[in-house]
Amino acid sequence: MKAYKKTIKGRCPLTHRIQRTKLATALQYALLSLSMAGYAHAQQASPEPAKAGQQSERKTLPEDGSTGQSAIEPPSESKEQTSGGKAAPAAKDTQRPAELGKQEETVLPTLVIKDTGLDKIEYGTKDTMTATKTKTPILEIPQSMTVITRDELTMRGVQLNFTEALRYIPGVTADQFGFEGRGFEYVSMRGFNSLSTANFRDNLSQQGRGLYFADFITDPYSLERVDVLRGPTSVTFGRGDAGGIVNRITKLPTATPIREIELQYGNFDRKRIAADFGLANEDGTLMFRLVTSALDTDTQVRFPNTGGDRAQIRRFYISPSLTWRPTNRTSITLFGDILNNRSQASAFYQAAPDGRPTNTLLGDPNFTRYSTDQASVSYKLEHHFNDSVTARQNFRFMGLNGRYREIDPGFDPDTETRFAADGRTLRRSAFGTRERVDQTVLDTHIEARARTGPFNHTALVGIDWNRVESTLKYFAASAPTPSIDIFNPNYNQPMPTPDLLAIDGVQKIDQVGFYVQDQIKFDQRWVLTLSGRHDKVSSVTDVNVFNPQHTASKDSAYTGRAGLTYLFSNGVAPYFSYSQSFLPQYGLNFFNNSPFEPTRASQYEVGIKYQPPGTRSLFTAALFELTKTNVLTFDPRSPRGLTETGEVRSRGAELEARTEVFRGLNAIGAFSYVDVKITESAEGFAGKMPLRVPNLTASGWLDYNLGTLNVDALRGFFIGGGVRYVGRVFNDDANTSTTPSFTLFDAVLRYDHGPWQFLINANNIFDEKYFTAGPGPGGGSFFLGSRRTVVGTLKLRF
Repeated sequence: MKAYKKTIKGRCPLTHRIQRTKLATALQYALLSLSMAGYAHAQQASPEPAKAGQQSERKTLPEDGSTGQSAIEPPSESKEQTSGGKAAPAAKDTQRPAELGKQEETVLPTLVIKDTGLDKIEYGTKDTMTATKTKTPILEIPQSMTVITRDELTMRGVQLNFTEALRYIPGVTADQFGFEGRGFEYVSMRGFNSLSTANFRDNLSQQGRGLYFADFITDPYSLERVDVLRGPTSVTFGRGDAGGIVNRITKLPTATPIREIELQYGNFDRKRIAADFGLANEDGTLMFRLVTSALDTDTQVRFPNTGGDRAQIRRFYISPSLTWRPTNRTSITLFGDILNNRSQASAFYQAAPDGRPTNTLLGDPNFTRYSTDQASVSYKLEHHFNDSVTARQNFRFMGLNGRYREIDPGFDPDTETRFAADGRTLRRSAFGTRERVDQTVLDTHIEARARTGPFNHTALVGIDWNRVESTLKYFAASAPTPSIDIFNPNYNQPMPTPDLLAIDGVQKIDQVGFYVQDQIKFDQRWVLTLSGRHDKVSSVTDVNVFNPQHTASKDSAYTGRAGLTYLFSNGVAPYFSYSQSFLPQYGLNFFNNSPFEPTRASQYEVGIKYQPPGTRSLFTAALFELTKTNVLTFDPRSPRGLTETGEVRSRGAELEARTEVFRGLNAIGAFSYVDVKITESAEGFAGKMPLRVPNLTASGWLDYNLGTLNVDALRGFFIGGGVRYVGRVFNDDANTSTTPSFTLFDAVLRYDHGPWQFLINANNIFDEKYFTAGPGPGGGSFFLGSRRTVVGTLKLRF
């Protein structure tokens, strides 16, 4: 527990945390009573009038616990204020001493007690700004969405890759290319690849990607929460794709002091240290936070015949942030981050000519390298003109420098085959890339709340600008690359240096969008959400191997969203919506030497949400039909193999439950079924299902606070576990080859003692060896899933 008392200068934290027990509560109230009695006695002995400004306003965080959503709440018009924004002086006390002496009741200073004990876990929330850019109850959003809280990220042990956070979400398939040791965030949403197109942070696009490997990645420790909005979202976000967006909410300064150090060790020699420090001045006008982490680990990717060489990951992250509140109406937050990532090969295992998996990795432990340095600087401005009108501006500049070395399968120029005549010697080709990505995003909007007759309006008008510039230098090896025996590989052979500049390219995409939105509430029951957007896009592509080398294009599009929700008094909210998306696509089509065409999508969705009044539990069900044009499919080894499919239709159903079943028992359940079909294809695959899209996924998670049993020996202990099922997928366009379904189990044991917290997280506890996808009839790679990981975390909050 942490307690705060109000003084002339503001809240003053007590120096000790008290574990939440009956004895501690009784002692706290006893001390409170004694302090009140002493103060009353002093007031009767010396009845001096209170000085002006002695009372301070209580500051609270948003109900949803988010620190990155809204910096301040609108000021109340009922408060007396001077023209300078300061509180008016208190009225002079005119009571006579005799009358004061007769008083039996004394007004005492307010003591605010806030429980921040480690034994409280919250998996639910009521509000979000992700869906509409206004603080809106989740029940009133006419789309399916999920909020993953910081408590859930900690409890489930999301520590290495960001995609681990999405394993218990309906409509989302994480890690569809197996274990990802390079940090890339492969995600599929409602049947559509969303590697970059779903990437958002603090309501701003983070989709800028390179022309080959470069992609922005996320350190999970840096996040306060994750909002997953499913379905087209480009009306308010511009770059939102058909399947939806994943909005990462950054840890930002709070009025509550934060002091946290975390140490971690696990199998594969995982070593990690992290820290989170936050402080604020006494009146809460200046707040600072620093979040940092460092990771050093081997991985499950093991090269055979090398005596145990494993692919490694080295990662460092740091993020400072500062919030200044010059008045109670204005907030300015400056923040930035740096992430350095060094990694080696992923778990892509070569298939034999007959399609059988082998233990041979195509890369080489002394050659394959992924080196990424990314950084960003951002600011958030928010000003409340009054209770009704608020202006916000969000800005971010991100830059990424990448240097990569990898090995691709080689081909015989005469026979165009990968293998030699013996059926076991695989030709290889070493190459390297140098890539740069710069992205600038600026979003400015005004929110206005008004009433016209029986209608309450929350209107939003805004403009956003998104510029991405990507450069690529692709180097091939002028000397031959040694081949490898896939049944008896010989690694650490001398590799040629990629020294021949084969591809030199640059791509610039500018997008400006104007958007309007009105959330109309009638009779406190009906909620009509109407949104419209107009985008203008210009792009320039210069690539030396293209003909013509220079390509410039301009495009524009109108998109819209309409949704209707009815709010029953018992917490049930059925809804219907129609939404569209428009998205310019990064990358280069090396099959026809041209940039990619923009993609468009439209969706119908009907669903129902239920949130019992007074709780954060949420139950949702949704049916949808989603159609997308110019769909990109690719080999995950490199976007050079990207191709466009004419049109894909996705129909499906999603169920989700996030609730506290009874005191201390939290539950998460998710179910998704999708029927995804190619409806237009120049290659003749109409009617087939796209690659690597599972038709069925299901998951469930339970954790229990054993302290609720009121057994002294069990106080502070938590246990939990989950199960994940992913259905079969097709490996080729003709749907002749499949990878079977798999089921995985996770578990957690946690112990809280005062400021200390200890967790043991185990994922895939039975060490199921499975593949998330495999090669088609033409051969290729098997994508090995994540093997068992056991990680211990020791956390100190002081």
